[in-house]
Amino acid sequence: MRIIRPGEKLTKKELRFFAEMAGRAYVNDPVHCYATKNPARRVRFVSHFMMERLNTSNGEDYFYIDDENRGLCVWRRAHNEYGVADFLRCADWLYLYWFWPNTLRTLFAYSPLDVRVFDEDTWIISPVFVDPGYQRQGIAQSLIRKGIEDLSPLGYKFGLEAQDEGNIRYYEKLGFRVIGSSRYEKGNITHTYMLYDGDPEQKGEQK
Repeated sequence: MRIIRPGEKLTKKELRFFAEMAGRAYVNDPVHCYATKNPARRVRFVSHFMMERLNTSNGEDYFYIDDENRGLCVWRRAHNEYGVADFLRCADWLYLYWFWPNTLRTLFAYSPLDVRVFDEDTWIISPVFVDPGYQRQGIAQSLIRKGIEDLSPLGYKFGLEAQDEGNIRYYEKLGFRVIGSSRYEKGNITHTYMLYDGDPEQKGEQK
């Protein structure tokens, strides 16, 4: 597993590779479905959006990458919020021209409550994705668990935000519990906040 730590960076080529992967992986994400109705256009938009998103994280956050480049998990500080201004730091002007309305809808639809929900010493998964051709093989699970294993000794807590019921159940199996939620009524989207509560398998052994 490859680990990119704060102060280290992926190349632009690598960022674009993973951004295109994210476009395929997040095509049915509730927020993106709301912000971009057309599926084909949505894949293109998410790829551009994630290129900006990953570039903003590049050098600041932890990137956990599968050995065969099939998936990526980004851990960022919950209080390191991103907004519209951050997307101007790596401006793809063609992207801004064609997809600016979609970008605004997406940013408004994602909840800005990280700071109020999570403590300062909390790192959140933002984002994690696996190439659709390799999903359901435990890749994301391995990336997440490795990050928790590495960062736990530093005294950090771990959290995330989910919008899909299936994802919530998935994270519960990994040891996360729901600590709150909020609603974006315009998009009929529920944001569920989760905090890591320990490995369920280890808890079972202790009992």
